[in-house]
Amino acid sequence: MDVITTDHWDEALWREAEPIYYAAFPEHGRKSKAIIRNMFQKQLCQLHLAKSEGEPVAMAITGTLEGSRAIIIDYFAVRADLRNKGIGSIFLGRLKEWAKADGDYTILLIEVEAEDTQTNAERAKFWEKAGFHSTDYVHKYIWVPEPYRAMYDQLNSTPISTKGEHLFSIITRFHRESFSKKEQ
Repeated sequence: MDVITTDHWDEALWREAEPIYYAAFPEHGRKSKAIIRNMFQKQLCQLHLAKSEGEPVAMAITGTLEGSRAIIIDYFAVRADLRNKGIGSIFLGRLKEWAKADGDYTILLIEVEAEDTQTNAERAKFWEKAGFHSTDYVHKYIWVPEPYRAMYDQLNSTPISTKGEHLFSIITRFHRESFSKKEQ
């Protein structure tokens, strides 16, 4: 599996990732292309595209904040026809390698839906099998109906708070900056 990562807007790469993104995330649960482009202009995110035999198989958008030692997995998806074949685990392993190689980051974060459903339990199990730990804190956003829980993977031995409230302060700051207009 080849993984291409960029921290600047690349229209051609986005066109390859876009079908996976739109298939995996319903309109109410995803950022628009304009918001994502704005995130790149503000140097808030990276696009990762996994390919196998030249074909896109998975994508992720990760985010970072100035002054934070966290990398947030904002979106992570495997092509629908290739799920449950180990591709997501391999891809996530490659993302972890990328995050550790940078050396500036201490923790990898993701927010997962916290409602008690089979689908949400299966998603959480995927992250747990990959080494992520769940927090007890359940965060309720004012703009979406479903509650969320932070999950994290410590990238190195540097101390960092793993309390859910603290992790969500990072995640919500990232979302706030993602949706704000680029400063001129």
